[in-house]
Amino acid sequence: MAADDQQKQYRLTFEQRDGYLYAYVEGEHDNYEISRAYWLEVADEVARTGAKRVLIDENIVEGASMAEVFRLASEIPAMGFGPTRIAFVDRYLEQNELNEFAALVAVNRGLNGRIFNDTTLAVEWLFQ
Repeated sequence: MAADDQQKQYRLTFEQRDGYLYAYVEGEHDNYEISRAYWLEVADEVARTGAKRVLIDENIVEGASMAEVFRLASEIPAMGFGPTRIAFVDRYLEQNELNEFAALVAVNRGLNGRIFNDTTLAVEWLFQ
């Protein structure tokens, strides 16, 4: 494990799947800095691979605050995703309201994304 990984409060892994990039992020805590860090890593991987479809599967126990979610969602469209379709799945249904709010903010600022509670539906949407 690299020194950077030891300091991170999350673990992010990528897989190239059939026609899309799969990003799995897991951790215990969430806040603006943690979410921003992993979204920037996803953006870097999209730039590196040229992915046009991304599924982000989040398994982070704690939710961020509404203010942190707004701040991050406002910044995500400028991270370089361009026309990339992004499906976001959160494994914690109790965070759905925050995620829907984040999607509304990010989409209104130009992100091509949508929130899902099911990975199968998320993948289907990526290819519509």
